[in-house]
Amino acid sequence: MTIRRLLASFILAAVSVSASAALETKKFCMYDPVGKNGPAMAFFADLKAKGMGWGLDIELNAYTDEKVASNDFKAGICDAVFITAILSRPFVPFGGTLDALGGIIDEDGLARVLKTLTNPKLAPFLSNGNYEVVASLPVGSVYLFVNDRNIDTVADFSGKKVSVLNEDPQSHKFADLAGASPVGTSLATFSGQFNNGNIDILPMVALGYDVFELYHGLGENGGIIREKLLYGMMQMISHKDRFPAEFGQQMREYVVARLPDINKMVKDAEDAIPAKYWIESDQETKDSLEKFRTDIRRQLKDEGVFDPKALSLLWKIRCSVDPSRSECSAAKADRF
Repeated sequence: MTIRRLLASFILAAVSVSASAALETKKFCMYDPVGKNGPAMAFFADLKAKGMGWGLDIELNAYTDEKVASNDFKAGICDAVFITAILSRPFVPFGGTLDALGGIIDEDGLARVLKTLTNPKLAPFLSNGNYEVVASLPVGSVYLFVNDRNIDTVADFSGKKVSVLNEDPQSHKFADLAGASPVGTSLATFSGQFNNGNIDILPMVALGYDVFELYHGLGENGGIIREKLLYGMMQMISHKDRFPAEFGQQMREYVVARLPDINKMVKDAEDAIPAKYWIESDQETKDSLEKFRTDIRRQLKDEGVFDPKALSLLWKIRCSVDPSRSECSAAKADRF
């Protein structure tokens, strides 16, 4: 290194240290199954630079166990946390309802949902007490991974063992309505359970195929039903009083700007799955799955698990994308 370059490096380092010293440090507890070199950490790699522009020194701390991350956030150790919608739902029910079965069904609807979340008029719904949803990050469509390709209709789910991740009410309701046997799992255990044959049906995003080596569980006889159950969502929740008032709006706009990157990441993951694993459904199966998803949403709304305002928003967006859907002519009380 030349003297000039060495001097420049020292100057840049000094400026960086000086700038950081003037910023308010915020600890973000980030769930990433791979750790500090995983996909979530890589996706948010530019957030530190963004944060400096917002007057914040953002520290991204990787957690391989999302329950630990959630508990640290609840205990006040973290200023913000990045976890699945399943675990975020108790903090902010509206945000935790965005992954409702059949709530978002295509990329057009997804883009409209994320754009709508940046509308300042919606901000009150994104807070619950001192908790605020500052980012909703889609991680792709959730499909049904099955260890036997003959499990390809709703009727075939009966008697099978289905993964219930983190006691997710949706998965429990899925098992109940399908007559399946629920098997409790966590993000640390579900892949082993599926790969060892202890689970017959695993709802999972395409990104999980490689990250969790699910091809072991699929083997030679398994497959993936190519019908979108829902859009998997990760949520970033903040302690609202620890950030500037505009922080949530800035973060939500940041996610919308990154949507092309998100869609590419998801498409690459789906394209990487060998074609032999995809199971195509006939129209009768598509219709039965649609009714199945609707029944689950209705029951969880009635039981107070899902936020009705969030369900109403998702309904409006589905019908704005495709007004010909039969649900779009439903009575107001049934619009969810």
